[in-house]
Amino acid sequence: MFFEYHFHGCIGHKTTELNREAYEEMSVFLKEEGETDAFLAAFSAAPIDNLTACLEFCGELMHGPPLSGAQLTGVYLEGPFVRLAGGMTESLLAAPSLKAAKRLVSAGRGIIRNVTVAPELSGILPVIECFASEGIPVSAGHFSCSPEMLNTAVSAGLSSITHFCNNGEGALRNENGVYFTEGPFLDILADDRLTVEMICDGIHVNPKLIKTVWRAKGRERFIAITDGCAATGLPGKRLVFPDPAGTPAEFDVRNGALYIAGTGKLTGSLATMKRIHQNLIQFCGMTDADAAYACSGLPRKKAGVL
Repeated sequence: MFFEYHFHGCIGHKTTELNREAYEEMSVFLKEEGETDAFLAAFSAAPIDNLTACLEFCGELMHGPPLSGAQLTGVYLEGPFVRLAGGMTESLLAAPSLKAAKRLVSAGRGIIRNVTVAPELSGILPVIECFASEGIPVSAGHFSCSPEMLNTAVSAGLSSITHFCNNGEGALRNENGVYFTEGPFLDILADDRLTVEMICDGIHVNPKLIKTVWRAKGRERFIAITDGCAATGLPGKRLVFPDPAGTPAEFDVRNGALYIAGTGKLTGSLATMKRIHQNLIQFCGMTDADAAYACSGLPRKKAGVL
């Protein structure tokens, strides 16, 4: 069975729906359709009060009766201390705050498995150090920093990259036969201290690039994710879901992925972990064992839920 490391929802439900019924339905879908037996609930940038409520709900759910399908084993905080909104609500992105970070740690004691931050934000280093000192893995995501900024963040405790190749890592360019990037793309590939997670639906990242990154990072530094969203498993082309502030937001399903309505901006994928596993074998020529490790063994190890 597989492990959902980065998951925001499915079959019309979002992880922000803080009721057991929604989580029951998501858990059954994950197990029956995705061959997944455990998952982390990912939460995008939102007000700190909202995020603490999410953490408290998940903690209670984890200590209550087991869910009917896949089991909730922790929380993945994707923000709010990030800079590039992507599919998030830009007004909900927050400046780094050590006080807010400590509130999140307190509310999510023992269940936060990852926190995503942008290394270039002023004041982020004490926040990274705060989370890392509590044994909480910190990743870079929704960022656009220099190689130097990334290296400083790694020295402070940052250890992974959120959905690599879907941030602002910097375009690889060629001038007069020389390849380079102004961002940390090459540094991420070369730094053995960094684990990367990648959306392996074949849409968010070119399959050839997935293969290249897996070969560069190696078996112990490559996690395959869905970044699954509420549209996963739903029919229809135009869908409406509330953002973390409760404001309705429109999305389009096309080309097998979810886009912000009326734009070419990709957001969460529609893949299950079962499909991701199959894609890794097809795209990368992985053995079944290596694909299973990227979809289950390593993410469980990284999340500390073996």
